[in-house]
This record gives sequence, structure tokens and C-alpha cells, in this order.
Amino acid sequence: VDAINGITTTVADINTISAAVATAVEEQSAVTREMSANMQTASASVASISRSMNEIARSAELVNAATMKVRAASSALS
Repeated sequence: VDAINGITTTVADINTISAAVATAVEEQSAVTREMSANMQTASASVASISRSMNEIARSAELVNAATMKVRAASSALS
């Protein structure tokens, strides 16, 4: 009878440990999913910033070209 009680206790302990491990694995999976979603958001933000920087560079080139035209026109009037 003592042996059976010992086995029953050991099985209960194993079940408790297994449940704790399963919970920890699920929590880690949830964190991993959240990290992946955050990385995708960050990646999209970096892509948006990159596009914005390209637009700024193009605008600066246009402003530079316009400035050169104004300078040339100003020189022609002098």
C-alpha cells in the first residue's frame, strides 16, 4: 500500500511539473509571437522612414535646381 501511495504521489508530482512546463512553453510562445509582431512593425516603420528620406532627398535636389535657376536669372539681370 505504501508503494502504491508513493507511486501515486510521484505521478501527481509529474503531472504538476508537466502542467507547469506546458504553461511556461505557452507563455514563451506568446512572447515570441509578440516579439515577431513588434519586429514586423519596426520593419515597416524603417521602410516608411526610408521612403520619407528618399522623398526629402528628391525635394532637396529640386530646391537646389530651382535655386540654381534663380541664381542664373539673377546673374543675367546684373
